[in-house]
Amino acid sequence: MLTGLSHGLDVIEFLGEARGPVALGAVAAAIGMSKAGTHRILNTLCVRGFVLREAGGIYSLGYKTWEIGWTVPGVQLVSRAVPVMQRLADAVGDGAILGALDRGFEVVYLHVIESRQAVRVYIDVGSRLPAHVTATGLACLAWLPPERLEAVLPDILPAWTPETTTDPDLLKRELERIRGRGYAQTLGTFRTDVGGVAAPIFAADGAVVAALCVSSPRYRIDADWIKRVPAAVMAAAREISGTAQPARRPRRAAAA
Repeated sequence: MLTGLSHGLDVIEFLGEARGPVALGAVAAAIGMSKAGTHRILNTLCVRGFVLREAGGIYSLGYKTWEIGWTVPGVQLVSRAVPVMQRLADAVGDGAILGALDRGFEVVYLHVIESRQAVRVYIDVGSRLPAHVTATGLACLAWLPPERLEAVLPDILPAWTPETTTDPDLLKRELERIRGRGYAQTLGTFRTDVGGVAAPIFAADGAVVAALCVSSPRYRIDADWIKRVPAAVMAAAREISGTAQPARRPRRAAAA
């Protein structure tokens, strides 16, 4: 039963990533099953409305996935965030990015307002990165309760560039500094030619739910940029959170 469910979810994920109709053979190859087995899964998903079978025997996501997707808290967050993000991007002259922690130690990008600059940073909605290599991820991690941080923090942090923090203890110290100043800042930790700043977004109960980031090519991050952008990002994040109060700090872990 679990295997069948897993394969069904694999099908839904593959069709979502394909962003268009896909033939049976391509679906079967993607999930590593026979065509007959894949056909049975697709039939079940079609009956339940999660998949549509189109003329010629090709498949795409059904409206049931859209219906359920609208109930995800992140969708409601995006709808509140979009106008604020647009104003932020217009004000600072760089793109605005909304992301949230998912699957423990990953950041998933929920919405992007692209920069109008000729040279800009590109990120796709739905793409994922390890939390420690981006300002968005660091801003989310910094305001996690200590026990939650310990639960998701890997023993080994992969290095994406020579400037990526790979020592968990050094990362914890960096998160302390982030909480102290109210925002995360990166320079070359994801790509050597990219930097950014991000501030946390909080739910009504004070829990961090996402982060708002402005990212820019490294050559544009000068003293003026650093003076202007972090304050603008923090103000926009507070507006999305629905509060102008200082960010709530997590409880300190008890001494070992």
